[in-house]
Amino acid sequence: MSEYLWLKEIRHKLLNIDRLSHGYIFYGNESIVNSKFSLSLSKSLLCSDRKSDEYCGSCDSCTWMTSMTHPDFFSVDTDEREATDKIIPVSDIRAMKSFFELSAQVSGGKKVALINKAERLNSQASNSLLKVLEEPPQNSIIMLSTDKIEQILPTVKSRCQLIKLPRPSKEESLEFMNINNINIDESVLSYFNASPITAINQKETYQKVEEITKSLSQGNNLDLSFIKPDWLDFGLTWPINVIQKWCFDLFSYKLTQETYYFPNQTDEFERLSKILNMSKMLVLFKKLNEVKSYASKPVNKEINFELIFVEYKKVFN
Repeated sequence: MSEYLWLKEIRHKLLNIDRLSHGYIFYGNESIVNSKFSLSLSKSLLCSDRKSDEYCGSCDSCTWMTSMTHPDFFSVDTDEREATDKIIPVSDIRAMKSFFELSAQVSGGKKVALINKAERLNSQASNSLLKVLEEPPQNSIIMLSTDKIEQILPTVKSRCQLIKLPRPSKEESLEFMNINNINIDESVLSYFNASPITAINQKETYQKVEEITKSLSQGNNLDLSFIKPDWLDFGLTWPINVIQKWCFDLFSYKLTQETYYFPNQTDEFERLSKILNMSKMLVLFKKLNEVKSYASKPVNKEINFELIFVEYKKVFN
């Protein structure tokens, strides 16, 4: 799959500056993009036959990186499939420190460490990392990626260059999908905030999105008996997000005749907006945020979910 087009400029700048920083934090809204960009950049930094900004893919270094056996590369959960929500212990950072104490494979070469989903660092691990960042080994580069920058220790952030990875524009997303021969309807792309990566990874969930929004389009005629238990397959937060996006578009259409997440539903929004009570909709927004705040706790998901639909019906006169 082609590299992320919307990140090429950042990549080019990093690979063409005279001297790299010893520490970087790459952060953005999408964990998988942050992680893959950081790994790809690591491959380019270590490639011995790099062409422009791209790693060659065939030198010894690239071969080692493919198998994750490069002697000058240290990773913590580099593979996104392995980067779970488990806490990163201090032992991993101590292992990284030992890695930097060894000489590089190539004389005078770089040694690169990558910590994905760095918000998982526990306090001991963060403090241990801070000590490495305060006295960085020569020719070392430490990369952290995260979608929760606010959870990174402030002192760690102060020792690194923070680089925000932007979302692609709709045009960049469409170009990316065209280049990679990915067939995703534009309406699906809109729902996933114009992110082709999220749309690709969560495409299969969109069927449930359509089922939920079909019920929501019924307004005050919504039949609660049609609520499906499998809408909660991904937990309570997931369908709450769907309802929030629908309500946002309905509210937006009422005020501006514009939609964001559901561009193909303007007929439904036009019909519903005529009987929409704006003050009650604001109450519903508050209720949605309230339920979302405790959705991950041990609560009765079915009852809370049904109550949201009851409240939704009330917003129509």
